[in-house]
Amino acid sequence: MNIKDIIENYHYEKLNSSHDLTSFSCGVKDLDDFLKDDALNYQERNLSVTYLAMYGGEIIGYVSLLADTIAYEKIKNDASIRLREYPAVKIGRFAVSKKYSGQHFGQELLDNTCKQINKISLKIGVSFITVDAYCNACGFYSKSKFKSINVHNPKKVKRIAERNSKKTILMFKKIEKI
Repeated sequence: MNIKDIIENYHYEKLNSSHDLTSFSCGVKDLDDFLKDDALNYQERNLSVTYLAMYGGEIIGYVSLLADTIAYEKIKNDASIRLREYPAVKIGRFAVSKKYSGQHFGQELLDNTCKQINKISLKIGVSFITVDAYCNACGFYSKSKFKSINVHNPKKVKRIAERNSKKTILMFKKIEKI
């Protein structure tokens, strides 16, 4: 597998009923189940839209996006003006295939997703990107300049994750103007 070739040539496809999702696994049951059982239904009901990162007909990862807001009290140090709530795009689900795990594809897909959201912000009012990150993924999102709302101590995040692997922490990133 040529990593450079994959990074240079993967593309996104909007999820549709013709995609074969059976072989995709990221190793997290909740994320696998969402893609296989719920993503298309959510999309048909306008709750979220899922994009598959594809390379050579294979799904290397996916991201589900939806509209969100974030309260001023949670981001006051990052807010340019005082509003009750700010418009945001939420990364509802994000996963990379186990086959491609540990090879920086996750960071590539996240960075590309953030760039696409930045482009959206040129057409509609969007100030932030949000994600309810599983505790064990907070470090991953922090590498892309996401900040956590309530928990800032990595040791505390680790303890929370050890108690409940499904616990999430709200993280956000201010949209950078292109």
